Order: sequence, then C-alpha cells, then structure tokens
Amino acid sequence: MAKQAEFYLAALRNARYRITEQRYAICDYLAKTAQHPTPYQVYTDIHSLHPEISRATIYNTLNTLQQLGAIVEISFGADHTHYETDPSPHVNLICLRCHAVVDYHSGSHSEHQGDVTQMAAFIGLQQKIGFQPITTKIDVLGLCQACQQQDRQATMDGATGTEKPARKGR
Repeated sequence: MAKQAEFYLAALRNARYRITEQRYAICDYLAKTAQHPTPYQVYTDIHSLHPEISRATIYNTLNTLQQLGAIVEISFGADHTHYETDPSPHVNLICLRCHAVVDYHSGSHSEHQGDVTQMAAFIGLQQKIGFQPITTKIDVLGLCQACQQQDRQATMDGATGTEKPARKGR
C-alpha cells in the first residue's frame, strides 16, 4: 500500500473510525490519483470497481478526511469542490473559467530552503501561540492556456467578422 494511503487510514483510525473495505478503497484511490478529484469523480471511479459503495459513503469519508486535515478542500462553490491529495509543498494553479487545478512544483534549491523556513515558522506558531498548523495552501487564480486560447480565438473571430453561429436551445 502506498505511504499516502496509510496516512489517510491512520488519520481515520486515530479519530476512531473503523477501517471498512469502502474506506480502504477511498483512501487507496486518493493516494493513487494525480488529479484534484471532485466528490463525484471519486464516486464514479471507485463505483466502477466497487459497485456496492454508496455515494454517501464517498462524500462522508471525504468530508471526514477533510475535517481531520488529511486532505484539503479546494472550493469554487457547492458544485465545484475539488480535493487536494498531494501533501508536498506546491502551488495550485486554478482556472477561473473551466475550474482546472494544476499543481506547480518548483525543483529549485531555493524553493526547498523555503520549505525549511516554512517549517520553522510552523514550529514557531505552535510554540508562541499554541496553534498547530496541519497544512498550507497556496492558490493562484487565473486562466489556463486552453481558456486563454479560446479568448484569443473569440477575439480574432470577432475582429474578422467570422462569429460562430449561436447555439440553439439555450
């Protein structure tokens, strides 16, 4: 089992949750995904392998893991919640239009030095004011390359008078 899956399971065990086959499957999925899944994505992907698992079990387990600090919620409102499953220091690049979330990891030495500085700040927070940080979250909001390209294309189409016909039924 992946180290990250064991981390999720340990969080549940420490909170006195029973580790069922369904919770095990959810934790294993979260540890193996490279995406920022929505609850619905988690459900559809797991349900195809475990048809006995209910949507409520998925949503409740995700909510519990989020409350325990094992995963972080990235929210765009009720219909667009994603979960951060990568615990390593990185920046989330979030598209405001299509809601894509991409992790940006810097491999430079200065970035790793910043991680050490951040950990020292965490220790200082705990010692000085009794606050125990669990994770940090840095989100950069903007437009992804695909949405920028759509904007450029729409601008070019408008400038040349070659607008696409309006879709019917909307």
